[in-house]
Amino acid sequence: MRKRSFVLPLTISVFVAGTAAAQFGYVPWRVNAMPGNGNFEVIEGPGAGNQRYWCEAAKYAIQRLRARGNTRMYIIKPGGPAQTQSRAYGVGYTISPTPEVLEAAKSAGGYSVSVSKVGYNLSVSHAQSFCSVNVLF
Repeated sequence: MRKRSFVLPLTISVFVAGTAAAQFGYVPWRVNAMPGNGNFEVIEGPGAGNQRYWCEAAKYAIQRLRARGNTRMYIIKPGGPAQTQSRAYGVGYTISPTPEVLEAAKSAGGYSVSVSKVGYNLSVSHAQSFCSVNVLF
């Protein structure tokens, strides 16, 4: 009897959650311009993860900065307290790296999708590919 009473609430919960996800789906993150040419900060939102940061950065670079797919985006401020919004967490990017960022890029490489190293970089098209990894973030 107890098993049966648990099944109905669980079924209803799954249905409601699925309906809400289908209705609201994707929730965009805020991206704010930072001082300097081509600099911006991605502010963490629902569905956080390194791939999501890069996805949002790519969308901003394409839509707002008119960057092409082969343009490289560099981290200029690793993940931490946001500079452009209070009480938020963010990652700073640029498509116009300074010589210091380019120098840091020489040792920032790796095979992970990092948001913790100045100079770590991906092409806009590579970062944009993360936007289709999950339908709902």
